[in-house]
Amino acid sequence: MNNTKKLILIVVSLILLFVIVKFGYGYLSGRYMPIENNKENSSAEKRKAPDFEVYNENGEAIKLSDFKGKKPVVVNIWASWCGPCKAEMPYFQEAMKKYAEDVEILMVNLTDGERETKEKAINYLKENNLDMKILFDEKLSATNAYVVQSIPRTIFIDIDGNIVKDNIGLIEESILINNIKKLIN
Repeated sequence: MNNTKKLILIVVSLILLFVIVKFGYGYLSGRYMPIENNKENSSAEKRKAPDFEVYNENGEAIKLSDFKGKKPVVVNIWASWCGPCKAEMPYFQEAMKKYAEDVEILMVNLTDGERETKEKAINYLKENNLDMKILFDEKLSATNAYVVQSIPRTIFIDIDGNIVKDNIGLIEESILINNIKKLIN
């Protein structure tokens, strides 16, 4: 094989590899998740939110069912290594301040003990001046209850414990606020 053919073969192989990596990563990370997966349930098809148990920084157990009948709940499942999760954190911090009396926002860290640990999550908040309480899904209870395959994931639950909206992927600030307002009213 002459040098020109070898060079063409190498260039074509590199381009093909680049395309496979670029689109393969996007697909596997959920970046190209179709919008119809961000479901809003009508009153006719309400579905009960599965219960889960997570832990605060002191190791105390918190269950989703603790809030049923008291306040609507917004559950956000995230990790400090997740770019889209990081992008939406300021939105949640502002919403927590603004709607603290009306809705409970649970920031559930996907704490698998390997890629994400309590220490990494806490350090991420400190390094980014984020002042919010987070919960740790150390036993992957929330992750399994909601069959989380990609993050971030934001679930809006009414006061009766029904899932109103399930948002997969990065949530825009306006969508977060509008859905919180729907829960409150």
